Amino acid sequence: MNLPHWLLILCSAAFLWALAVLTNRRNVQVHDGGGSPDSDLIVFVEPVRWLFIIWGFAPFCRGLRLAGCNAQVRLFRWSGLAGSLLVIPDLVRHRRLLQKAERLARQLDAYAAERPDRRIHLVGYSTGSYIALEACKRRTKHGAIRTVVVLAGTMSPDYRLDDLAGRVQRVHSFHSRLDLISIIGPVLFGSNDRRWGPAGGAVGFRRLPEFTRQRAWQVEDMAMGYLGDHFTVVAPRFVARHMAALFCEGITRRLTP
Repeated sequence: MNLPHWLLILCSAAFLWALAVLTNRRNVQVHDGGGSPDSDLIVFVEPVRWLFIIWGFAPFCRGLRLAGCNAQVRLFRWSGLAGSLLVIPDLVRHRRLLQKAERLARQLDAYAAERPDRRIHLVGYSTGSYIALEACKRRTKHGAIRTVVVLAGTMSPDYRLDDLAGRVQRVHSFHSRLDLISIIGPVLFGSNDRRWGPAGGAVGFRRLPEFTRQRAWQVEDMAMGYLGDHFTVVAPRFVARHMAALFCEGITRRLTP
């Protein structure tokens, strides 16, 4: 019996989605905890797990290794079932985001207690950036986080980065005015810190403390795979060129476009 055309399309789409999820999970398992345990520790805070896919983590790790950075990388998971299905719940439930930030803060304290001599870095991607920064504000011991990298952050441009003084040694933010997700989402549903308008991931942050730097997307970044959108900011060649040295001092390798 011949199946209806629409059912064949639906079954094909479901198969491709399931294959993408399984491939993503395998790639995450390969990289989570990878790197040298004697090196610095990088904690990657996932974005909303839309379609049950952990976005950005595997290409970010590939970019580090491409540049010769062998820091250990661990994934911090926080996205829930509702966010994986509908996205919006994980964006706008402010209290839940702060609860996840508190959990991350305790995890960072635990990492620091295990190895007091080890430098810890944070990478927050999209909504994960808000959780990462709020976690830094909630840590209670073991000194400052060495580096926080904000990728396409979905908090407002007026987010108070100066509150991180003494808790973070340096913050580097990457944004792009072509990032439609960081524009449309916060305009329609509000930013993570509950303001309306384009997020810092699109237009940058307005008030930068001395320990903070930000970089806007440039046309030449396309040659490294970063097209200015919300997803390719973690393109491996772009990570290798512009981020790896933020964590691994002494890296001299640079990739040419």
